[in-house]
Amino acid sequence: MTTYRVITNKSLPIGDGKPDIEIQDVIDAVSETNNYLLTLSELFIELDFDLFEVLGQRNLSGLIGEIFSVFLAKKSNFLLNNPHPDGRPDIIFCRNDVELDYFTKGCFIDVGDRKFPLKSALAPYLYGGIEVKCTIGDPIKEYRKTIREEYNNVKENFELYMPRVKYLKDLNWWAHHTHSSNLLGLYYDYYSKSNNLPQILAVFNSELVQTDWNKVSTGSSLGKKTSNTSLNKTGKQKMKTSCLCVIEDEIYIEKLQSIKVTIQ
Repeated sequence: MTTYRVITNKSLPIGDGKPDIEIQDVIDAVSETNNYLLTLSELFIELDFDLFEVLGQRNLSGLIGEIFSVFLAKKSNFLLNNPHPDGRPDIIFCRNDVELDYFTKGCFIDVGDRKFPLKSALAPYLYGGIEVKCTIGDPIKEYRKTIREEYNNVKENFELYMPRVKYLKDLNWWAHHTHSSNLLGLYYDYYSKSNNLPQILAVFNSELVQTDWNKVSTGSSLGKKTSNTSLNKTGKQKMKTSCLCVIEDEIYIEKLQSIKVTIQ
């Protein structure tokens, strides 16, 4: 059984006098997500279909974050998953009759006999919540050269199911905006003790403001690239000094400590 070390024993406040999300709730959501990913892989193997390969790295990160959000939101009667695919934050507060009325009557549009979530009401959601983002980390500068040397020129780049911990240079999280957010940042890797399947290995949390993000890159109006940004030095420092929990595995603990993640 995979165990996690509590680094910062703090709860995630919901506000309005409602019970906080405790650190054990976070760890339980991590374990449930990891088990779900293992089960999901087995189910698709039965179909001779590699789900993670089809998704690709960026979409896989998004999938892990979405699954975790579902499990975490279930830990409280006052949390809901944002129903819009572009909604923010990912987990929204619904703590009282006013917020429930806003959610049920102001966040959807009726089309025939179906309700569709309104982006204008859910991105952003008026009453806030918890943003969830996932990263596999930034690699060292010469990682391709290192991979070639390590694999005798048979490989020269990252491949699916290849653990990346030894190539890890830093942690960062990406977004489409620079708005203030209560960010719950997940770090995952292809974990060797789980058949090299993706597993969440550490969780971070910090209250971020607009100046914690780099300038948004919008790309060409003719291209498919969406706007994006990542944490700047200040934002990364906030997150790396706010680790909630980490897997009890010295390889990962030592590597994270080496990139200045606060683990005591």
